[in-house]
Amino acid sequence: MSGSSNAADLSQRIWHSLASQRGLALQATGDDLDWAGLARRIDRIDQDLSKVGIRIGATVAVLGRNDISSAVAVLTVLATGRCAAIINPFRPAPAILEAALRLSPHAVIVPEGDPVADVATASDPVFVMSAEGSLSAKGCKGSGPAHGEPRSGIVISTSGTTGEPKPFYLSRSVLSRAMPEIEAINVGFGDRRLPDGRWPPLIQYSPLAHIGGVLTLLRAAGQARPSIMLGKFDAEIWAQTVEQWRPFTTGLPPSMMRMVMKAGIDCPRLSSLVSVWSGTAPLRPEDRAAFARKYGLPVLGNYGATEFCGAIAAWSLDDYRFYFSARSGAVGRLDPNIAQVRVRASEGELLHTEGAVGVLEFKLRRIGDCWIETSDLGSVDRDGFLFLHGRKDEHIVRGGFKLSPKTIVDVLRQHPAVRDAAVVGIADERLGQVPVAAVELEDNAMVAPPDLQNYVRERLPAYFVPTEVRTVDHLPRNAAMKLDRRAIGDLFKG
Repeated sequence: MSGSSNAADLSQRIWHSLASQRGLALQATGDDLDWAGLARRIDRIDQDLSKVGIRIGATVAVLGRNDISSAVAVLTVLATGRCAAIINPFRPAPAILEAALRLSPHAVIVPEGDPVADVATASDPVFVMSAEGSLSAKGCKGSGPAHGEPRSGIVISTSGTTGEPKPFYLSRSVLSRAMPEIEAINVGFGDRRLPDGRWPPLIQYSPLAHIGGVLTLLRAAGQARPSIMLGKFDAEIWAQTVEQWRPFTTGLPPSMMRMVMKAGIDCPRLSSLVSVWSGTAPLRPEDRAAFARKYGLPVLGNYGATEFCGAIAAWSLDDYRFYFSARSGAVGRLDPNIAQVRVRASEGELLHTEGAVGVLEFKLRRIGDCWIETSDLGSVDRDGFLFLHGRKDEHIVRGGFKLSPKTIVDVLRQHPAVRDAAVVGIADERLGQVPVAAVELEDNAMVAPPDLQNYVRERLPAYFVPTEVRTVDHLPRNAAMKLDRRAIGDLFKG
């Protein structure tokens, strides 16, 4: 079995878990795998890859589904010193294979019976994985492309909410440095060991193709705790999972939070929780307040990105007790041992005044000695609390007037018939761009689009008024439950 000589290395932590643990390691819908079974599958896959020349440093594409086969493939590739290129599985099989081959992998692993195997040709380096972990070549028995630098870690795509998702490489050393910092953030949320010394399982709601999903899997394996992988989110199944495994804290994005409340999940079923945390999408104050009021639980925000290898700022329970009433708009507090921040004006100069709004840039210890520019507009107060003010790449320039979609969204959400809204800019021959709005209504609510346009017109300058409003049953979202702005824009084409 391959490994690393560094005792703090994430791969070594996974190997230690495999060697020392008994009982459940992975659970998905109707499927369980214990630690001994996981170790056997990893060993078998490692041997089969090595036999065909796919050794340490090779890139292996795997599917990012929330199932045991995908989880085993990811853990195997990383633990054995290879690089796991995690492919978005929520597309037709030909598109999935095309995306995988675009990364020039030495191998593509797909589970037995997966449609991707059916569309592979004899020249594609596709290997079919059996339920026991053995690999058989679909066609090509070689090791795929021989070019490229050896890599160990993961390649994962950015969320792609505003543009085409981009593959991003996170080395094993970056992952290893990030894990203790992410674990510390979760301790701040209330995560802790059970009385018998074990960690409670982690509930994984994001797919493995999303940074939140794969980091949850890797953190669980590194901490020797089970991963409970959910498929498409269902409030009742989520509540049953919390009841059964009794975690102290768990993630719940805003859209899922609303689903839990709408499903009428009773408070006693969540009695083990001391908090929920939410960070994949902006959290509306009314959603936070409603959830906290119903369940008596603080909702703790956090801020991160694929390029950051996870969260870098967060609320803790202590910060919530002492600071939340005065700083409820913050997404969390930056730990200077994790990240430094600076704010830059759109014209380029650094802004040194406390609370100044500009483009956020970060230097992360886990990444290295460089500043990473984001597309987020934000500000920071003297105590390190981080506030977001939209994104620089979402601004709409309408006939020379620059406007923020967030301003329009905030007004639309105040309408009693509106549950949620999204505003994007679309091309206009005369004005360059114009704002359009997709609106999700409350249950049994009815309101005409012109009435919503008038509602905005009464509260904002005329150039903020959307040229078109469409009501939808559900706003388009990606697998991470973030708003899919490209899909929203597509609603208005033609």
